[in-house]
Amino acid sequence: MKRFVLPAALLLLPVLASCAAEAPDDAGASAAPPPAPAAEVHWTYDGDTGQDTWGDLSADFATCSTGAAQSPIDLPAHAGVRATEHPRITSTPTTAQAVDTGHTIQLVPRTATSRVEWDGKNFDIAQVHFHAPSEHTVDGEAMAAEFHFVHATPGGETLVIGVFAEEGPHDNQDWQPFVEGAATPGTKDLPFYVSAMLPEDPTFESYVGSLTTPPCTEGVRWIVYTTPVELSADQLAVLEEASHGHNARHTQPEGDRAASEGTVILEH
Repeated sequence: MKRFVLPAALLLLPVLASCAAEAPDDAGASAAPPPAPAAEVHWTYDGDTGQDTWGDLSADFATCSTGAAQSPIDLPAHAGVRATEHPRITSTPTTAQAVDTGHTIQLVPRTATSRVEWDGKNFDIAQVHFHAPSEHTVDGEAMAAEFHFVHATPGGETLVIGVFAEEGPHDNQDWQPFVEGAATPGTKDLPFYVSAMLPEDPTFESYVGSLTTPPCTEGVRWIVYTTPVELSADQLAVLEEASHGHNARHTQPEGDRAASEGTVILEH
């Protein structure tokens, strides 16, 4: 749900930056020194700064405890409501850099070469990261891992494509660049092609929720693929090692929200 040049990536965590004070109008007066940068708020998944305390760590994180539409949630195996929107995903191959945020590994593409059209708006990719085990569950069951393809509009609206991963018999070559980046953060020029990384089954479930990390901003459109991709045991072991113990938020109350089911339109 991390602080990078790509603007949309700023939605995942607040960036606490300082701004230099403007010079006074008096030509002979010296400019005031810039204020010191605000201290970064430290948060974790367990312990004294764990997820149960996020809302108390900073006023900026209050939504983590007070929000009524938080993510992740427990999804039904088959949603009873049909989606009225069908996301259209287009992407082209590019390269990306692997970055260790201290909570997960992100692949940040060189260019925004993945776009999701939803409800008349265009969402461009900022980054993809992972959680192990999965954050969303299906009928109460978690999967080995979950990948989040974070997209945003120029105005700051966020759409996240969720992809589950489970163990399979062979290495998944389409996901191997991500695994390599998880093993060696900082690696640049990793092949990155969203269309190849998505499940073949286009069925998804969608709902409106939040970022799953502080500041837990709400209003996020989630599109979660129903069918997982398969990664080998060795590939999953690399992700588990890179998850800093574990990096999955607990499921949150669904409230009056209901997931809807539909199919993705994928254009290569």
